[in-house]
Amino acid sequence: MTSRLLATGFSKAQVGFLMRNTDRMTSALRSDRLNDNGRACGIDSARAHILGCLDKQLFPLKRGSNVALDEEKQTERFWGRKRFAVRELLFIGQFHGCLGAAKEYLFRG
Repeated sequence: MTSRLLATGFSKAQVGFLMRNTDRMTSALRSDRLNDNGRACGIDSARAHILGCLDKQLFPLKRGSNVALDEEKQTERFWGRKRFAVRELLFIGQFHGCLGAAKEYLFRG
């Protein structure tokens, strides 16, 4: 994921920030909360499922897009910051969508 983000124009600082928070949130998922679907694959596979989903959602994001992905937006404070580049908001939104889908399908309550 890191190399794909760098290849599509994310800065090293952006990638570091996004991956640290992604790792923190996926590491917080506990194996004792897996449902029958999740237990069949295990906690590491459930965590990898989130990144696989994110990969499918974000790419084919390509370098040189006409969209202003580097434009900054002021937001409510989340993930420890208030200002984000559009590309960071895109990543965060897609990550939470994939995390929510995994929680619904692979985890209990």
